[in-house]
Amino acid sequence: MNNHKIELTGIPEPLLKLIDERVRQKGGDRAAYIRDLIERDIALEKQKQPKASMSKVKLPFDLEVWEADMKALAERAKEIPILPPEAFTRKSIYGNHN
Repeated sequence: MNNHKIELTGIPEPLLKLIDERVRQKGGDRAAYIRDLIERDIALEKQKQPKASMSKVKLPFDLEVWEADMKALAERAKEIPILPPEAFTRKSIYGNHN
């Protein structure tokens, strides 16, 4: 592992006191605590990334895949019972609730 240094400037005194308090609670030193915060932030961003990037990716339409999906759907549909028309009346759905 390379030892690279990052200089943090402009941190207000109240924030430094808060950081030092957390360091005392967890043990270690200020640099390790800040490094841990940065690593956790990067890990959280990586978890969010696939969701955001997948919504922007538009895959090309594949007729063969679509036909296979429709065939599988139709085969499974045979297992779905056919309900009588009374099953879809307002009264059968809501009962006595207005």
